[in-house]
Amino acid sequence: MFSFIKNKLISNEERAVEEERLELQNILEKNDRQLENLKSLAKKVGASEIKLYPGYGDASVPEIIQNIHQALQTKSMIAAVKTSSNHLIISIILSLIAFGSMIAAFIAVFS
Repeated sequence: MFSFIKNKLISNEERAVEEERLELQNILEKNDRQLENLKSLAKKVGASEIKLYPGYGDASVPEIIQNIHQALQTKSMIAAVKTSSNHLIISIILSLIAFGSMIAAFIAVFS
């Protein structure tokens, strides 16, 4: 039951970030064509695949990995903000209902 609720609370953006994170982990576990796969994943997540300072050659594997991690962190934060803003509206509505029931109970006790 709790896994069903957890799956409903996770947004599509969070699922996409988790899939990309797993893809990065799979690429790092394999050694064949690692640089090519990292560059394609960097394009997919919107990370830079070039060196921080242009003109000094291609980025190394650790730099690309760091860029991918930063892009995934940014995407995770954006997804968390979207999810929390959706839940904020629900929380406000539920608190107004609770406040109304508190007033009704207060009136019932003192009338």
